[in-house]
Amino acid sequence: MKNEIVPVESFSPTSLKPAEQMSRETAELIVTAIPENTVRAYRNAYNKMTEWLSGRINTDALLADYVTHLYRQNYAPATIQIAVAAANWVARWEGREKVSGTITKEALHAIRVNDSKKETDKGKGTARRGQVRGLTWDDVHRVCELAEHSNTIAGLRDSALIQLMSDGLLRVSEAVAVNGSHLRGKSLYVPRSKTDQEGRGKSLHITAHTRTAIETYRQRAGIDSGAVFRRIRKGDVVTRERLTATSARRIIKKWAQKAGFSGVSGHSMRVGSAVSLAQKNASLVEMQQAGRWKDPKMPAHYAEQVLSEQGAIAKYKGD
Repeated sequence: MKNEIVPVESFSPTSLKPAEQMSRETAELIVTAIPENTVRAYRNAYNKMTEWLSGRINTDALLADYVTHLYRQNYAPATIQIAVAAANWVARWEGREKVSGTITKEALHAIRVNDSKKETDKGKGTARRGQVRGLTWDDVHRVCELAEHSNTIAGLRDSALIQLMSDGLLRVSEAVAVNGSHLRGKSLYVPRSKTDQEGRGKSLHITAHTRTAIETYRQRAGIDSGAVFRRIRKGDVVTRERLTATSARRIIKKWAQKAGFSGVSGHSMRVGSAVSLAQKNASLVEMQQAGRWKDPKMPAHYAEQVLSEQGAIAKYKGD
């Protein structure tokens, strides 16, 4: 049977095709290599852009107008950049040249410059606009104490989840994918990640305190294999269903808010651990390896204030 040809419609990874006609089978294969969160972010950004375009063909000038529109609506530069990336991704998928050019590039530059003038830092581990608030190791300890003191299996699960994410600088998708077989002595084995799409795998060190928290939760929940973090119904009824990324994000925000932290997301443990590592004088290379970042610019950005306080002026000239 002849393969079905994918029509060019609204943004959906399996409904777009490049100029050289692509079968649905090939399209679906390619999409499996794209992180789910990236697909979701691009889809949402592209759909909003399509609505704004109102049938107009997207161009460099129109894309620049759109990013200006987003900036006037008080969107963060990082969110605006996703819209540009989505437009270019769709263009490449359809076999066209990327949409963004000199005009869009200059508009983005102006947005970053103007936004930097408005930014005010609120201290270590605290977010700038467009960046989540990091939960440092001390913050995580405070949050998890609250969760554990709830005296519920759900509270023990939530504490174990947050501590594991802090130790391993885990993304939410990596945390909810943890199985019992991935916990190996003092290490957590991460078989696949955003920066390891080919599945080479990585072993991460887990502290004794976190290992104890996980073991306590698993014993109370009666979990000896399969998904470690599971959905728990009212009355502390543990199901066999794996906790979803959406539920994990809600859990993190809930306990952080109870501990008095705002602006927290599922990414807060990665950001906060980078800050804590910097406070312990870890090198950028060590921070990069711990967080499995491809570029040291990311941990440097997250821990910028701490690193500045450890710089040459602070070291040789003092306070």
